[in-house]
Amino acid sequence: MDIKEYISNFTNHPVLFVGTGISLRYLKNSFTWDSLLEKISYIVYQNEEVYLDIKARCTKIGGGFDYPRIASILENAFDDKLKKERHGEFSFINDSYYQHIKEGNPISRFKLFLAHLFSDLTIKNSKKEELDLLKQLSNNISSIITTNYDRLLETISNFNPLVSNDILLTNPYGSLYKIHGCILKPEKIVITAEDYEKSKYQNELIKAQLLSLFIHNPIIFLGYGIQDENVNGILKTVFNYVGDNQEMIKRIRNNFLLVEYEEDSENTIVSDYDLKIDGVTIQIKKLKTDNYSSLYKALIEAKYPISAMDVKKVQSIMYDIVKKTTTKADNNVKEVVIVDSKEQIKNSDRILVITYGNRDTVNTIKQTIFKERVIRTHLSADDFIANYFEILDNKDIETIKVIDNITISSHQYFPIYGFLGVYNKLKNKVKIKKIQQDILNKFMASENKKKVVKFPQYNDIKDIYSDPNIATSFKHPCVMWNVWNDNIGLDNLEKYLRDYPNEDKKDSKYRRLVSLYDLKKYGSK
Repeated sequence: MDIKEYISNFTNHPVLFVGTGISLRYLKNSFTWDSLLEKISYIVYQNEEVYLDIKARCTKIGGGFDYPRIASILENAFDDKLKKERHGEFSFINDSYYQHIKEGNPISRFKLFLAHLFSDLTIKNSKKEELDLLKQLSNNISSIITTNYDRLLETISNFNPLVSNDILLTNPYGSLYKIHGCILKPEKIVITAEDYEKSKYQNELIKAQLLSLFIHNPIIFLGYGIQDENVNGILKTVFNYVGDNQEMIKRIRNNFLLVEYEEDSENTIVSDYDLKIDGVTIQIKKLKTDNYSSLYKALIEAKYPISAMDVKKVQSIMYDIVKKTTTKADNNVKEVVIVDSKEQIKNSDRILVITYGNRDTVNTIKQTIFKERVIRTHLSADDFIANYFEILDNKDIETIKVIDNITISSHQYFPIYGFLGVYNKLKNKVKIKKIQQDILNKFMASENKKKVVKFPQYNDIKDIYSDPNIATSFKHPCVMWNVWNDNIGLDNLEKYLRDYPNEDKKDSKYRRLVSLYDLKKYGSK
């Protein structure tokens, strides 16, 4: 069966279960478990054979190596090395370590170094086009689960990252479950034998929480090998739960797809695969390929019937909707929608949705529950700026068309170039482009007369904001000046903008920086 046909049979939004192979595929600097520990061992001992000796001591009885135990050994060795070399090559790790201790957050230097290693999200040039497809999956998948520490998945989706206890009792829709921790919370990283032991009980709770997802939704494993312990553990949990229920077993095994990497393969055929776990044979589906674009395109194009489970997607926003809505508002809308079609809902539930709020709120809920494509015709310029990256990531042409309904004044920042790269038929494009060129040129001409030109060059925004020698009022102009003069790269600026707090995106500094990023990135195309 072809991958497109296979995915067309899904009746619920799939869950992506993402492993190291995805980071290795798209990032210039990433590691397998083995290569990561080998690198750290060499840093400590400056001898490649020491790592081989450690691996030999940590051989499993059934074959393979006990990597958590190896990590425990190297954590102690790495911490001891840095303790003795306070101001050596890794003094910045020691600085961070002591700052954590001062703040009452005990952590190992080893995990701080892991956070440093995995912070580099430089994308391979050869994979940028394929990664753009992966970015577009956000609207067609329910959740992402990953064992990766890096933040690649956060940067390409608008999903809410959850770590450790934050995972428990959360709405799964739109969530990114980081079950082995994240570099933003290095103390929560699970890598050593002690970490796995401490998290054992918590992992059982997390598995119980996610069990409903595994049973009711298709699960697509990306970036894992055939015998990966993470894959085996999930399958074992699910099939132990369903027992001898043959109907459920059949449905579930058709919903589990393992995507196995095979170099240069263009295969798009999904086949049956018998996986042995603890002597028991479990049949799932497998796609062996290097043609990930076909998989992503099939997921993007998939259409799903509505399920009562979709109602849960609304739960996380209902509180804010009610809280922000006032009875005195002129534009509030009360709307009751009853859906009673078994063909549409695919279950016996009768869904009653009552919404109360402004028209945008109502449309958002209708779109979320009923998968309606609600085209909003009255977005503001601020809406486009606040959702700039999301609109571009999703190549949302219908939303971009709304720009023709907006008046952009001669003193208003608006990042037009990126939108034109997706849809180039806007009526006012020439006028808005000229406004952006003029307003940015005017700002930079003004700043060139000030002290900013006397500041040293910087290539990282965080260095500007952490430099005590730069007055607060000059930090933003200094960032602008360094970006304008190509000292700060666009990748650095993009990361800064994507991490910008949502509540501050109406700030003129953010609008100005987004517009400058937009001009530099897309203005010459």
